[in-house]
Amino acid sequence: MTPALRPLARCLAIALALALPLTPAHADPAAASRYYEDGLKRFEKDDVAGAVIQLKNALQQDRNMLAAQLLLGRAYLIQGELGPAEVAFNEALRLGVDPAEVTVPLGEIYLLQGRHAELLERVRADRVIGEAQVRVLSMRGRALAATGSFAEAQRSFAEARTLDPASPAPLIAEVPVLIAAGRVDQARELANAAVALAPGSAAAFNMRASVAHATGALAEALADYSSALELDPKHVDARIARAGIQIDLGNEAAAAEDLARLAVDVPTEPRSNFLRALLAGRRGDRQAEAALLTEVARVVDTLPAEWLASQEQLLMAGGLAHYSSGQLEKARKYLEVLVARYPRNAGARKLLAAVHMDGEDYARAQLLLESVLRDSPADAQALFLIGRVHLALGRNARAVEALERAVAGGEQGAGALASLSQGLLRTGERAAALEALTQAFDKLPADFGLASGLATLRLRSGDVAGALDVAGRHVAAGAQGAEALHLLGQMQAASGDVVAARKSFESALLSQGDFLPAHVGLLRLDVRAGAFDQARRALDPLLRKHRHDAGLMYEYVLLERRAGRLAEAERWAEKALAEASHNLQYGLTLIELRSAAGNRDGAREVARALAARRAGDLVALAALAQTEIDAGDNRAAQQVLREMVRAAGFDTAHLVRIGYMQLAAADPVAARYSADKALQGRPDDLDALVLAVEAAVAERNIVLAAGYLERVLAAHPNHFERYRLAGDLARERGEHAEAARLFREAMARAPSTALLYRLADVHVRQGEPAQALAPVRARVQQAPGDIAARELLAELLMRSGQLREARETYEALVAAGRTSAAVRNNLAIVLLELGEGDPLAHASEALRLAPGDAAVMDTMGWVLASLQRYEESMRYLRDARLRAPNNAEIRWHLAYVLAKMGRRGEAADELKAALAMPGEFSWRREARALLAELGAK
Repeated sequence: MTPALRPLARCLAIALALALPLTPAHADPAAASRYYEDGLKRFEKDDVAGAVIQLKNALQQDRNMLAAQLLLGRAYLIQGELGPAEVAFNEALRLGVDPAEVTVPLGEIYLLQGRHAELLERVRADRVIGEAQVRVLSMRGRALAATGSFAEAQRSFAEARTLDPASPAPLIAEVPVLIAAGRVDQARELANAAVALAPGSAAAFNMRASVAHATGALAEALADYSSALELDPKHVDARIARAGIQIDLGNEAAAAEDLARLAVDVPTEPRSNFLRALLAGRRGDRQAEAALLTEVARVVDTLPAEWLASQEQLLMAGGLAHYSSGQLEKARKYLEVLVARYPRNAGARKLLAAVHMDGEDYARAQLLLESVLRDSPADAQALFLIGRVHLALGRNARAVEALERAVAGGEQGAGALASLSQGLLRTGERAAALEALTQAFDKLPADFGLASGLATLRLRSGDVAGALDVAGRHVAAGAQGAEALHLLGQMQAASGDVVAARKSFESALLSQGDFLPAHVGLLRLDVRAGAFDQARRALDPLLRKHRHDAGLMYEYVLLERRAGRLAEAERWAEKALAEASHNLQYGLTLIELRSAAGNRDGAREVARALAARRAGDLVALAALAQTEIDAGDNRAAQQVLREMVRAAGFDTAHLVRIGYMQLAAADPVAARYSADKALQGRPDDLDALVLAVEAAVAERNIVLAAGYLERVLAAHPNHFERYRLAGDLARERGEHAEAARLFREAMARAPSTALLYRLADVHVRQGEPAQALAPVRARVQQAPGDIAARELLAELLMRSGQLREARETYEALVAAGRTSAAVRNNLAIVLLELGEGDPLAHASEALRLAPGDAAVMDTMGWVLASLQRYEESMRYLRDARLRAPNNAEIRWHLAYVLAKMGRRGEAADELKAALAMPGEFSWRREARALLAELGAK
């Protein structure tokens, strides 16, 4: 009954495992399991209301019980409570359920609520198989038809019918589409076929009734609706339609009976309430009629407020005056009136765009500037402003294009040149950025903005002497103020001349005693020297004087982080961000500190708030996507990354980074799209081509991956990546010997632990893990500090059956402070197999570190099962099975425990599913024996 060892990839995957909230301290998992099992029994007996109560009780005991969330969603959906059902299914997704488990019910919800665009975006046929895929294609057909894509809808229905000619689902789904298109004869043909295929299907009879209803054959329709309700008394559409016909026929008593049933089953159904209001009006109950109509009423038309007439010149003057004095809100109100009344006023649109930019509302600014450029494509000021918008949103390639046109068109100010240099720098064109800024500085060496930008750029380029020269020339050009002296001090500090730097900072303070940057420069010198107490003594009075200065608070963050007091650093980062909630650097630092402390939920909370405040900012969005991935919410991460792809335009570097994050978020299709988009601008870009190959391999689309690899070979024939990528493809094809050869070729040119993992994986797939031990041992001897290599060695020892040495290696990693989920999980497995030590302690720690990882949950459940703690074990194994339904071993473990718990039917189902999966497993014989035993009794 020992578990098979984890796939090799787990040692990396678990390290990046889901970070869902741990079970609360007051939770009772055993009680939660009991409530769940009772709820499941009630659900199976069609006591849906009772099931909902018990499932809620289970979730009160354990809010992270995935199985309960999923079953609760199904129960709510049966009750017609679409909102709560969607919430439950989305909660299950957040907790890590395999998307295939909820794709169909979520699609049903979206369809019922008319959210067709959302269905087409989120409900994809490639995420499910079998009957579920037929149903998804059918739902997509209906959604496509609803959005006007009739031809695409027909193709989706046809694909569904081809997948399963015996399924009535695509026929049933297509009938209303055909009715709406006026193709009643074809609709009738499909409805009859659906009834013939599924004479026990209420949905089939309902569709045939709807055809008769549409053609005015009310008697036929009434008969088929009644047949549908005999098969399924809770069929809402059939009962509403039958009530409507009864009203049309004057049978109000019969209609009222149906509507009374609906009022109990689905009390918020608007169509039912409308019919109830109609009946209430006919019987003269105006109060009931009004109440029901109020409930279903919607505001359909709202007239816009009419602006008072005004003078164009006065509106512009008011906007300019308030903008110049920093009163942005008043300026915005004037300018919005002006733009609304005089939309051709380009100056007003540009000024309003600038107001929005100062308020970091870049989306509105962009819309205004694009309207100006549609009218005047060469407007240099508008080009400059939209270039700044693109820079702020991280669309660097588009920013450079706009700013180059602005400069060429006459916008030669320091701001335009500095912005252009910034854009060039971000797109990787460092030399061009340096040249542009140098030319501007040579013309205006006394301009502080140009001097500061050029000195900083040279410093970041490693040209410390050049940076110091720029600062010196700036001072020599007559700039003797505090800003210039502070810049000189910064460059002197960077060059290592601490004495000169201190003198320059002090000179700056002589020039302007309250010049905070110089005070900060001096205390940074103290921090640099390790004089932390002295730095605190300098910083404290500054903070007392400037209590709300976020910049000074951030200096405390840097100080305490350098001093190793991370909790204090986090506290000051929280204060700084509270004072300047839009500041990107403060937000990113707080995210980093919380992540480092293991507070992934806290990091995600900060990232979400930061992204909301900085709408469209690619850096903020990237931080949010990463925290969603770290927290295990790939679905949320994928949504954020899609937004980033749109915002990135055709910026190759950004798109490649986004693509790799999409791979980390388990979305290879989207990653390949990002790579293709990047290659449109740079067809031979190596990074984009490598991403394209890796994404196609992750999709298991070997033909497509091979095509991208050919492009790599053509454009970069001597690069080591060609061998690594070719090895990946060979591995996917099952050509393990060739893959091993190619990985060795790659390692000979650019050795890395990542390549060593690939080589080891090939040997494991060949069933020869011991063959990988020699190169891994060599790596560990060459680089004793390479923790990843030591973990790999332990994994291979475990797989090779050398459990004693594996235990020693894992325990040495733990002793050295390596407490990753992978190490703890695998150590628990080794101890379980050896029958030694305390595997439960290590399994528990692994679960604490990666609470959303299916493999870790499986280990925890199996260890508990080995201790005969079956009720506790069930909770983890059910969760693991829902997160990884295609993992045969997890299903075997669950089946074993179900059998021990007396759940014979469910155990048999799980055993059959596990045994149907491909692969050779050590537990197959035991599983077959258990299945036979269950069938024999």
